[in-house]
Amino acid sequence: MKTIGRNDQCECGSGKKYKKCCGNHAAVNIDELVLGELEILQAQAYDFIAVHNSEELESDYHRYFSEMNVMNKDQEIYEMAFLSWYGVTKKLEGGQSLMERFVEKQGRTVTRPQTLESLEAWKSPRLAAGVVTSAKGSELIIEDTVEGETFDVKGANPEIVEGCFFIGILLQNGGSYLPFAQYFVYPGIAGTCKDAMIERMRNAGKDSVEEYLTTNYLYLADHCFYLFTESGDAVQEKVEAALEETPAEGNPAYTEAVDSMKAFLTEQGETQANIEKAAKLLSQYFESESPKIRNPQIYSASIIEVIKGETELKKDYLQKDLAEAFGVSANSISRRSKEMKKIILAVV
Repeated sequence: MKTIGRNDQCECGSGKKYKKCCGNHAAVNIDELVLGELEILQAQAYDFIAVHNSEELESDYHRYFSEMNVMNKDQEIYEMAFLSWYGVTKKLEGGQSLMERFVEKQGRTVTRPQTLESLEAWKSPRLAAGVVTSAKGSELIIEDTVEGETFDVKGANPEIVEGCFFIGILLQNGGSYLPFAQYFVYPGIAGTCKDAMIERMRNAGKDSVEEYLTTNYLYLADHCFYLFTESGDAVQEKVEAALEETPAEGNPAYTEAVDSMKAFLTEQGETQANIEKAAKLLSQYFESESPKIRNPQIYSASIIEVIKGETELKKDYLQKDLAEAFGVSANSISRRSKEMKKIILAVV
């Protein structure tokens, strides 16, 4: 761990002594400062990817979703996994990925050289799969048991334990890595996941783990979820519970989604009849599909997007306006509303 003294030159690149720049007291850990900045940047990178709108992204999103066996039971996990993978692997017009575009744009605002150096390396992120051989708080050592490479990961979920199988996208953090957005850990079945990956690599004609994951990342993650549910050990109950569909009745996330939507439409001056109609349709959707919800606001906005063409509302609510009002991305509303329409419009 690197520290810097008060009279040392500040590593932010200002050319000043640390005591007259970034610090007022005793020495601090520069690595922790950089990690904090990188964690903010990786969240911004995901948001940058999430607001990208293209027919190709939408088509791939729905195609892969239809091919999932387990992950499509939790659409929000799938969405984060898809967007993070798509954002770092898919080459757009001009030959750049969305992550490369983000780095070029955001790099102009980064002043600390150590942070900027890591950010530039995000243009070539690592896709990794292997066993967690060490877990100390938020720091992990992941060993690629096929090729023998090890990854020092910082900023991971501190509840991860040794022996898990890990699948994720890793972003440079100096000599270590930061896990990007949605990553996966499977405790108790590391050997089974490894064997399945090797077999699938062989069938795909891929010798490199990273080359295989570039095109098969979602399939492997989903298959390991399936292996969870098929395993006979104690972890099966935990995974089934994580993927279990929650009953609509009494679910606080469902209640929040309905109440938030009603409050918004009331504020906009919509009629009570239309507000109650929207609330009824959203509640029926929850009862029918029982989705797992991490952000109720997406559903609040999406139900308005679904019914606005079928109901005489006082205003024409654009997706970008709904996104701003509910604090979500327009793409999230677009994707969720398309799924909801299949169920809801049959009732409208």
